[in-house]
Amino acid sequence: TWIAGRNTLKVGLEYRTHTFPWNWGDPVGGWFRFHTLGTGGYDAAGNNLSLTGDPYASFLLGQVHDANQHIPVLAEFHEEYLSPYVNAELKVGRRLTLTAGLRFDYQFGRTETDDQYSTFDPNTPNPGAGNLPGALIFAGTGPGRSGRREFEKPKKDGWGPRLGFAYRLNDKTTLRGGYGIYYAGVAFNQFISLPTMGFSSNPIAFNLTNGLSPAFSLDDGFPTELIRFPPFIDPTFANGGNILWVTEDGLTQPRFQNWSLTLKRRLTDNIMLDVSYIGNRGSRLSHRWDRRGLDANLNDPAVLELGPALLYAPADSEAAAEAGIFPPYEGFVGNVAQALRKYPQYQGIRSRTNPLGRSQYHALQIVLEQRVTRGLQYRVGYTLSRLMNDGAENAQGNAWGYAGVQDPLNWAVEDWGRSMDDTPHVFLVGFTWDLPGPENATGWRKALLDGWNVSGILRYESGRPLGITMANDMAGFLFNGVKRPNRVPGADPVAAGKDFDPNTGPYLNRDAWADPGPLTFGDAPKWDH
Repeated sequence: TWIAGRNTLKVGLEYRTHTFPWNWGDPVGGWFRFHTLGTGGYDAAGNNLSLTGDPYASFLLGQVHDANQHIPVLAEFHEEYLSPYVNAELKVGRRLTLTAGLRFDYQFGRTETDDQYSTFDPNTPNPGAGNLPGALIFAGTGPGRSGRREFEKPKKDGWGPRLGFAYRLNDKTTLRGGYGIYYAGVAFNQFISLPTMGFSSNPIAFNLTNGLSPAFSLDDGFPTELIRFPPFIDPTFANGGNILWVTEDGLTQPRFQNWSLTLKRRLTDNIMLDVSYIGNRGSRLSHRWDRRGLDANLNDPAVLELGPALLYAPADSEAAAEAGIFPPYEGFVGNVAQALRKYPQYQGIRSRTNPLGRSQYHALQIVLEQRVTRGLQYRVGYTLSRLMNDGAENAQGNAWGYAGVQDPLNWAVEDWGRSMDDTPHVFLVGFTWDLPGPENATGWRKALLDGWNVSGILRYESGRPLGITMANDMAGFLFNGVKRPNRVPGADPVAAGKDFDPNTGPYLNRDAWADPGPLTFGDAPKWDH
């Protein structure tokens, strides 16, 4: 910090290092299931007799119906964060104060201590899918590994300028304002799996006799011939299922532009009034994995024109061949809808972080504060606001609350609307009162009766919007997460009146929404009314 007269300059550096030891919560003892079939009766034809057998008796005899073990990965991820900054405060005359600053935020790519780290790579040939692009790659050096320790490639674009002012119009009135760009770090936990595919295993002992004989005896332990120890450095390891994607842009930091203007007025000696306009624009916000659309392995809505019969047909069927559709690689097993996916060797391509969201907030805030008497003061506030976004609701893109995508291609336009946290009207009252103690009290009376305070807060706000969805008949073709109904123009969505009783009547008017028809997107907003 450097001070020159009434001016101040501050220069600083923030550095953070984080370690995430992900080695808890894994039940390594395994799961053992005991069934009525193990001790049940059978007729001469080998059919199990109903109402016979007891799972606890099977347990006492050690007859394990089936079981699985879990060999976990004890991962330990690391990340670093660096933020140098400079701030200056300049007093320009008696009435005007200016503040200016610049901050640079940078989040380094993550690593894992022992390179127990893997990701989907969209460009690597997959030998288990006819060398189509898209396979699992592994961190570190050695046979089958990528030669890299990091998969993210964060850009150095986290520049955050700030500018503010305070101007004293007169002895009772002050005008303040400012603008700034701020960044938030990308949380490690995105409510999706760890990027450690291939470094754990789940051996399973199936029952191959429908319970007539146990899978194994408990005294003998889990069959050792079924146990395979990781790692499995195999690019085809996740073929046929969901795969996790650590994208190169996964550490793109959410950017927020904040601006405000406040008029502060002293109405009387003990009453203050604040009137403020506050705005915020968010971009590059963390979003759900399915917002990557076709790259997330969702299908183009154009495939719906083929019709359900063809989309459900096997990819090697005559009907598919007549439509010019063939299995994407030798050995492919699946229907036409699966064959048309960008990466037909997988189900969902689940990216951990997706800097695709945006938001906008505008608010008028009015606050009245009065110190009534010694020890008693109150504050009354009212906010009129609007919070809009495209479904990006918080810093963890796959957390609860993110509406699933309806249209894999046009979600950015279709989903722009009210946030689930939009509360247009908020009224707030708070007070505090220092209770007067007894005069001339001493000793225990003073200790017991003096120094008490009573305070309270009342908050009254608009209700949050609801998400209205319906049965999704496109999920098996587009692999999208949700289908919404149509909004009926002019229909009031709320059926409840002032005397609403949840025990006797519905809150919503179901006639305010209508089925858009088979394989058709609805036009209702993601968060409605």
